[in-house]
Amino acid sequence: MIIGATQKISAENITNKHLNHQMQIIDLALPQKSSLISFSGMSVTGYGIAGTSELLLSQIDSRLCLFCEYLNESIRDLYYEIRIYLIKYIFTALLLYGVSCLSMAQTTLKGVVVDSDHQTVLAFVNIGIKKKNIGTSSLDDGTFSIMIPKQNENDTLTLSMVGYSELNIPIQSIITTHQKTFQLKEKISSLNTVVVTASKLVERKFGIKKTGTITHFTDGSTHQNDIFEIAQRIQLDTILSKITSVNLHINQSRKDSGTFRINFYKYAGNRPSERIIETSIIQTKQIQEGWLKFDLTPYNVYLKGSFVVAIEFIPNKRTSHPIYYEVKLGGSAKNFVRTSSQGEWSVPPHHYRLFVTALVSDKKKKFNQDELEEKRSLPVTSLFSENVKDSFSIFVCMPKDYAKKKNQNFPVIYLLDANVYFDIIADAMNEIHSKAILVGIGYKDFVMMDSLRNRDYTFPKASPQDSFPISGGAFNFLFFIKNEIIPYIDKAYRTETNNRTLMGHSLGAYFTLFVLMQEILNTDHTFKNYVAASPSLHYGNKFLMDQFKQSVSYDNSIQQNLWLTCGAKEDIEDSTGTEGIDNFNSFVHILESSKYKGINLKVEIYPAFGHMETAVPTFVKSLKEME
Repeated sequence: MIIGATQKISAENITNKHLNHQMQIIDLALPQKSSLISFSGMSVTGYGIAGTSELLLSQIDSRLCLFCEYLNESIRDLYYEIRIYLIKYIFTALLLYGVSCLSMAQTTLKGVVVDSDHQTVLAFVNIGIKKKNIGTSSLDDGTFSIMIPKQNENDTLTLSMVGYSELNIPIQSIITTHQKTFQLKEKISSLNTVVVTASKLVERKFGIKKTGTITHFTDGSTHQNDIFEIAQRIQLDTILSKITSVNLHINQSRKDSGTFRINFYKYAGNRPSERIIETSIIQTKQIQEGWLKFDLTPYNVYLKGSFVVAIEFIPNKRTSHPIYYEVKLGGSAKNFVRTSSQGEWSVPPHHYRLFVTALVSDKKKKFNQDELEEKRSLPVTSLFSENVKDSFSIFVCMPKDYAKKKNQNFPVIYLLDANVYFDIIADAMNEIHSKAILVGIGYKDFVMMDSLRNRDYTFPKASPQDSFPISGGAFNFLFFIKNEIIPYIDKAYRTETNNRTLMGHSLGAYFTLFVLMQEILNTDHTFKNYVAASPSLHYGNKFLMDQFKQSVSYDNSIQQNLWLTCGAKEDIEDSTGTEGIDNFNSFVHILESSKYKGINLKVEIYPAFGHMETAVPTFVKSLKEME
């Protein structure tokens, strides 16, 4: 379409020499090929349309204007009018190109799932590629449709449902045979005899039931065609107990009802594993504010010890209103989430108000379940900062062998937003047997944290669109860390002074990169490692990006490590137009330049994660790689 439009202009007004030069200018306007581009929210492989379409068209337009120098004055005005239409043609061509690339980059599988014996359709079957976060579920009539990216066509499609044997089929086989019907075989299971004690049974609650500090949160089932599953570890006694209900606190009523499936999984030490109850528990409920109760008394579910209970939000139609539920921040409860059928479980930075009720023996000594689920680490001290003129809560977790190895010094991890992440990361470090000391920098409470982090993690002062009442205090906070916290920790504990790590998420990640920039400018190396999950690169009109781009010197003799991550779904969540993925890709490109070769850059874009889901996996993965 570009060529056609240009030839029309050439035939009427322009010589072949002018035409050839114009096409060269257009060619110069097109970016070179790259591995990943973001175009109208779509990631495709092809010619890199860097940034937004407006930016690209602006670049092309500026180069087309140069062509005016080669036109005589009599046709220059006419050309300016034609230029507008030419830009429209280019935009249409780019849009069609992006859509065609997207369609060519994946295959759509459609079919129906049925019972192999009775040929009846099966609704709400989980369908997807295991641990690839590519999935869907069958509808009421058993039909499904799933998009398979080209790079996954050699994987296996898994279909599973409670009470049926799992079906695994190579995707290439489905494509070549044009398979449309998928049959699941019902499991033949024997009923185990449950012995009920003669002692009196009482109903007790296990899980998170207190209000505490609550933050409203919107679940991820909004605007998606697949399941959304939240889960929590439950700790019962060692004697079998009948589960009588599962309860979730809903924050806001909605007009239409919701369909849910209750699942029970083994707890594999850090994630849910296989199902342990092969009974299909699907219930449709009106969504009313308050506790949403799922009655399990008819299902005879008996469990003991540690297990995971999950509530699966099932999309019974392709578009539905969101469901709002409440979460709490902080604490040691084990919670999990996944956003696709057969997808991988991740650990969120919050805890769901979710509990089960169970019939337990009245004679059995009651252990403090509230203490187990609601336990939260307390700060070891409160430091008043002369730089910030405020007090901060300092949390510390020691490695298991710290007391034994009295002659050894240990690396130190400095964690921002400790009120939210400290307990989660401390547990993760214990699980991987980390040899580092964890130091969490937090605030008096969650309410204070929400506003004061804006003050401490940012520079320059916020622009009006950022809507921060207080901001711009990053220098004072940095001086607090370097001149007050670090000396305090080095004096109190045996530390490796040349092996410190700073990690943060969102604005905390912005501050982490801000510290890295200051150390580059001042040739200071307080930290060896930096971990930045979903940094708010848009802040301050992209101030940090400009700083890194304009920096002229870096001491490449000092090797530093930077873990930099982002969620592929962040742009979908973002209604403010901050162009998260575009900014992220542009920032990575800046850091990959030769002047930053002293930075060992480790980049990851999580395909199935949004903004809030990147923190924990980023922190844990970086900790494992540091060991």
